Amino acid sequence: MTARGRISAFQFFCTVFVCRIIALFTFIITDKNAFPPGDRSVIFLPFLLTGLLAFLPAALVTGKKEDRTIFTLTDRLHPAISRGTGLLYAAGAIWSAGVSLVRFDLFMSTVMFSGAKLWGFILFLIAAAVLIALRGPETIARMSVPILALLAASLLYVSVTTGKEFDAANLEPPLRNGILQLVKNGYSAVARTSEMAALLVMAPRINGGVKKGIFFWLLTFGVTVSAVYTLISGVTGAYGERQMFQLYALTVLSKLGVIERLDALICAIWVLCSLTRLAVYILTAGMFLNGGFHVSENAKLYIGICIPIAAVYFALSGSVTSFSKVLASGVNEYVFSGLLIAVPLAVLLAERIGRKRKEIR
Repeated sequence: MTARGRISAFQFFCTVFVCRIIALFTFIITDKNAFPPGDRSVIFLPFLLTGLLAFLPAALVTGKKEDRTIFTLTDRLHPAISRGTGLLYAAGAIWSAGVSLVRFDLFMSTVMFSGAKLWGFILFLIAAAVLIALRGPETIARMSVPILALLAASLLYVSVTTGKEFDAANLEPPLRNGILQLVKNGYSAVARTSEMAALLVMAPRINGGVKKGIFFWLLTFGVTVSAVYTLISGVTGAYGERQMFQLYALTVLSKLGVIERLDALICAIWVLCSLTRLAVYILTAGMFLNGGFHVSENAKLYIGICIPIAAVYFALSGSVTSFSKVLASGVNEYVFSGLLIAVPLAVLLAERIGRKRKEIR
């Protein structure tokens, strides 16, 4: 049992897994030559290594007892720094939420409802996410566990029903473009895990060993991704490479006896994942604004957060081509590197220098 207002480390990492895996399901490979199928099968190695390095600053911010937030440190520096930090991280969460919605919209309007305008459904999804965020992290954490169980069952079903079509001849050897490109792709995968920024403000509300959990989460998710990519390549081969959403192409092929085409049911589970991820971003943005400006985390704040999220969505959802260009520019990597590495390190350094100066005085 966890104390009221707190969640367990297991629940937290279940939530992050649910949020992160929908990004995999709706992932668009903008340059297949830079991310060849052989590299995808071993992506867990650079994902684990670069992920541990990337999340180290956040682990340092929370302290040995994991009882600090980034505002614990910025408040010691200056209130203006806390306000700027809160605004910066809230903007990062808003950007990530908007990009996530665009991915989901492109997926649904391309393969499920070809050519359909889904902005009405997206607005409904945003409203539902606000209601969930209002219930707090406990509700999101509790709903993530059964969603993850449904995800595991659906992936197992797809694996079992398509495994008989697996052909090792379809697989390609890794490192076709060298080890540096593999490491870059691993870091790009880590950069799509921006939900981990929540640790900077949520760590004191998590029971259990968060730092130990980071290693096991990175390993588990990385191995899952590599296994999924290997299955896709082995089953679909050249056909899968021509598909925009490769995992969906695999689910279409899955059938068990008289049970066929459960892709619609599987996609319904993916909708729940998208809803969870959006609620996490809204909640996290609110927590960062609360930490910086001491505002109440209420419906007005969350609705206000959703306005720029919707703006990002409408600005980027015009076409797959334009959205792919935005992703190919590396903007997600820059945002992630700034918020998870540069800012925490700068705050840690500034706080330590300030503490040393006080000791000298």
